[in-house]
Amino acid sequence: MERNKCLEYYLDSRVYSSEEVQQSIEETKKEFPNKKIKVTISLNDFGMYIITFKFENKNSYFNRIKISIWNRFRKPLLLDNGSDKRKVEKQYGQYKSTKTYRPY
Repeated sequence: MERNKCLEYYLDSRVYSSEEVQQSIEETKKEFPNKKIKVTISLNDFGMYIITFKFENKNSYFNRIKISIWNRFRKPLLLDNGSDKRKVEKQYGQYKSTKTYRPY
């Protein structure tokens, strides 16, 4: 599941004109100069402008390929016990039994 960051503004259409809405959009874009942004404007039933800014990852497709290749070629940690090698699996929340009792 891909997560894109989103920013929403709600402006009253009785107070703000469409020119002021466009100015607020341009000011918000200036705050994030290095991001690729998609803007959608809608007017709901209550007379509110809903301005949605969706920030997109420029290279999200390449990052997914890089992560899949990394996971494919990553090797499990192996311990050397003399002649045989065994795979180490981490099991959190379980204690190793020593079968010895040491009173304090």
